[in-house]
Amino acid sequence: MISEVLQNLMPQPAHVDARAGVFSFGALQVSGSGAALDVVKSALGRAGLRLGTHHGLAFDIQFVPTGNCVISCNRFEAVPQPDMDESYVLRVGAEGIAIEAESHTGALRAIQTLYQMVQPHDQGWCLPFCHIEDKPRFAWRGVLLDVSRHFMRVRDVERLLDGMEIAKLNVLHFHLSNDQGFRLESKVHPRLHQVGSEGEFYTQVEMRQLIDAASARSIRVVPEFCLPGHSVSWQVAYPDLSASLVPPAEVGELREIFSVPVDPTREALYRFVDAFVAEMAALFPDPYFHTGGDEVNPKAWKENPEIARFMAAQGLATYRDLQAYFTGRYAQIVRAHGKIAIGWEEILHAQVDENVLIHLWKDGVYPKELARHRVLVSWNYYLDLQQPAQWLYEKDPMDFQLTDGASLDVEVLGAEMANWSETIDGGNLDQRTWPRGLAMAERFWSPRAYVEAEGRQRLYSRLAIASGLLTSAGLSHETHLASAMASLYGAEAGEDFCQFASLVEPAAYPFVRRRRLLLEQLLPKLFKPPVVQRYSDLRRFVDHLPGESEVARQFSEAVRVFLENRDPVQRAALERQLRDWQTLGRTMAMHASHVSAMKREGLHRVALGLATVARAGLAALPHLAQSGSMPRKMGRLQRLFWNWRLWPYAYDIFYLDKDLLRRIAWELRKPDVLNRHHVAIYPGVAHLLKVAGEEG
Repeated sequence: MISEVLQNLMPQPAHVDARAGVFSFGALQVSGSGAALDVVKSALGRAGLRLGTHHGLAFDIQFVPTGNCVISCNRFEAVPQPDMDESYVLRVGAEGIAIEAESHTGALRAIQTLYQMVQPHDQGWCLPFCHIEDKPRFAWRGVLLDVSRHFMRVRDVERLLDGMEIAKLNVLHFHLSNDQGFRLESKVHPRLHQVGSEGEFYTQVEMRQLIDAASARSIRVVPEFCLPGHSVSWQVAYPDLSASLVPPAEVGELREIFSVPVDPTREALYRFVDAFVAEMAALFPDPYFHTGGDEVNPKAWKENPEIARFMAAQGLATYRDLQAYFTGRYAQIVRAHGKIAIGWEEILHAQVDENVLIHLWKDGVYPKELARHRVLVSWNYYLDLQQPAQWLYEKDPMDFQLTDGASLDVEVLGAEMANWSETIDGGNLDQRTWPRGLAMAERFWSPRAYVEAEGRQRLYSRLAIASGLLTSAGLSHETHLASAMASLYGAEAGEDFCQFASLVEPAAYPFVRRRRLLLEQLLPKLFKPPVVQRYSDLRRFVDHLPGESEVARQFSEAVRVFLENRDPVQRAALERQLRDWQTLGRTMAMHASHVSAMKREGLHRVALGLATVARAGLAALPHLAQSGSMPRKMGRLQRLFWNWRLWPYAYDIFYLDKDLLRRIAWELRKPDVLNRHHVAIYPGVAHLLKVAGEEG
């Protein structure tokens, strides 16, 4: 069991040498020296409290001149830097524990490894003998947190930092402005937060507190202030910035899918931006400054005759050239204030300096000009899309191509997982981030060879262990579902509601969104984009579903094992499970018929879908023979019947009624189209049906 402790570390260290023996101790007696000792003490204190919570046993830490845990590091940096040394050596033997690191950051990362290794033992604690040498694969391992669409309180961000500390993530990318809100106090342009935030923003004092909390965990804070698009909150506060002849009147206002951009032809804009960047550069110590630059809608530029005259005078042939003009000047301003600009991949069209970092967010083939820049990758790492942990884990930051067969000679600094907050707020932030975030954290930290071999095979068993450690740190990802169901449906929302929710998954957002955008283009009169996009208060069933159904995943695995060995005991267990789910579906359908909130969500149909899918699985089981016998063939008509009954549940479950097409059209007209659900046990049941229908 002790050896399994080392195998279950997450992220897995670069090199682990397990040795025979166990070091037992009552209290952790820590000795060390140097300027970093106070920061190390704080990290140990947090780890000790978490261990006590996790195991229900007080973890005593003593700081003494000579102890059983010796920590040595040569360098202390009060503000974490992009080139900080995170390597460490951790030894456990008969004499005790030794941690050696070049910088205090390496010591902090070693403490998180130690946190995962310590186990209760004989009224005390123990650690397996081992020699660990560790360093991260990528220097930049981040989380993007969008607080514009839904504002996150300080304590919500602090919980995220605690999770990042355990996962050894080192960059908080703070997306502080967008169409839906400007979320940081500005003293030079106070209307940005006074008007553009609608009352929800961080003061500069609060932001300094968050930066300090991040620095204590060796986590950098990189701000993003997006321009020229996604800037309605700026324009509502200062209408003179707008490119539109009729500036946006409300925060969040959209025109033709994306928002109105600022006017890049006005010198006053650059004076405005220069004063703002100077203020923010003094507030944020990190050398990087994210400028945004994605999804610019040029319609307002096309309709403005002054902009047309400017483009002609400057020799700007296209609106991409106009954006490149703005991007170049924004990057120059950032550089003038001692910072390095980051921009989304759309800025590649601009002839920006080679030191500008390009942030990739689209999957595909990139222009060969990318090789001129260092690169940060976020494509495939969008947590808000609620892809399963396994799917996210399979995606490597290096898996992209350049056009024209160009050599992939690109310096990739690292990667970021993204929490875009259309459907995320402080309430469900933990649930959307963890434990799936641990899977990506390991992809960013651990050797690729490990991730694509043993790591892949044992991903979920290790995630389950690490998830409990996150819970002990105060994160609510494991408890959120129960509290959300009670909040949505009242005190009567008990275990049945939670079981039901654990068996339903949200529809794949990008595919549904693409469907809507296509309809807007084909049928613009029927499917008009909303003038004002308001995000929900997240009081819908689908907003609180886990990123993936762990219950359904385990069911699919049980089906796979049963079909391999045809064990009658396993068959009986599957049958009991399916009968329970069939009953649950019928029970929840009755609830949905009487609870108005469930009616609005269309959950009656979803509940009946669960009962139907479970019944199909029960119908398939009698056609599957025991081990050693030939399987009996399910009749073709019977199989076709079930395939016909089940096909709606393979992907999206629409809110069906007698007028199906009218209802689908109505739902697609809504600004927020993430309103479909998926019966998560469908794949396992479909596997049973497939095998039952095959020839023996």
